Amino acid sequence: MRIMVVSGLALHPSYNPFLTGIPDWGNDPFTLNPHFGTADDLKSLSAALHSRGMSLMIDVVINHLAANQASGSVDYSVFPSPFNSASAFHSPCDIDYENQGSVENCWLVTDTPSLPDVNSENGDVYTAMIESVADIVNTYGIDGIRLDTAKHVPKEYLTKFQEAVGVYVTGEVLDGNPDFVAGYEGPLSSVLNYPLWYPLIDSFMGGDFSTLASMMSTEVSLFSDVNALANFLDNHDQPRFASRQGNDLVRDRNAATYLMFASGIPIVYYGFEHRFGGAADPDNREALWGSGYDTDADLYKHITLLHQIRDLASNIGGKAEYFAWGAEVLGTSSQYLAMKRGPVVVVVSNVGAQGTSDGFSVPASQFNSGDAIVDLFSCTTATAGEGGAFESTANGGESRVWIRTQDKGSHCP
Repeated sequence: MRIMVVSGLALHPSYNPFLTGIPDWGNDPFTLNPHFGTADDLKSLSAALHSRGMSLMIDVVINHLAANQASGSVDYSVFPSPFNSASAFHSPCDIDYENQGSVENCWLVTDTPSLPDVNSENGDVYTAMIESVADIVNTYGIDGIRLDTAKHVPKEYLTKFQEAVGVYVTGEVLDGNPDFVAGYEGPLSSVLNYPLWYPLIDSFMGGDFSTLASMMSTEVSLFSDVNALANFLDNHDQPRFASRQGNDLVRDRNAATYLMFASGIPIVYYGFEHRFGGAADPDNREALWGSGYDTDADLYKHITLLHQIRDLASNIGGKAEYFAWGAEVLGTSSQYLAMKRGPVVVVVSNVGAQGTSDGFSVPASQFNSGDAIVDLFSCTTATAGEGGAFESTANGGESRVWIRTQDKGSHCP
């Protein structure tokens, strides 16, 4: 990870799982997952990451526990106190996703094994759940949390959770409606950026980039801090990007370039760098060690370079300015999107390895007329014209990251 210049590591839920292969189906929020190691192992990992200037993030679930019975016959006594009675959970019911009250109070799964929905209105129960997470945060030096199934927890209880843990929390609100998802910013520090993910995937699969650009603009108007949003291409709940579009590394590299420079926090799901291609769960959760940890893998090297360029860009003019302003779309076509982020102009394409294109005319940018600029991938050079306009020539469908030649650092010697 240090070779890739990764700034943090996110782990699956750390508490004891009911099912070995499904770590987010836990039955004891007070006990660590023994398959991941001991308490001392987690402390050592945290210390090792922090000594390298990296952060540690964990995935937690406060919405439900898991039981080895269907909803009508759950043995609540197997749960630790105060979860060891039926009053600790909402009454079983199947979710009606057209009714938010049902989403928050009914059970995600009622068959065997079931997921009893925690009764957040029960003060003792919800306090115990929050304190179990706060204890992990404090004991192991956790820097951030991915909160599973956040849209299934009432917002008032999300607010209490955020206040109690005192670290960055990004909530899983699996919905493409930006108006709905934006309602969870405030109760929580952030949300997983599903409203962006849907048009992002569509655009890089050959759709029109105008939809993605429109969502970027919409999010700026709806969210108070788009740079706190957690962006992704893959995760353990969705088919991997590689499973959607065949053997096209050019599209993979373009999508990764966009992810790294878009407003928000880029999350690279393990295995993307080795082009894991699993579709539905559990195929999208394959073990990493089967990859052989190949540091010569194409996407591994591309992501490494992206991190290096992002680090270079964020240090020109200061990190505070780079991360405060985010990305701004400069222009789109059916095949291209150009955006600026700090000192760079990023041009991405959905043409793919087999497509053809004449490139893209960037209509304006932050560059001054006459500036010598260079693409940090191909080392192709150009000169900015009036208003910073320039031609981003085609390069076999590859993405480009343009910067003033004087700012290129050690790239393109």
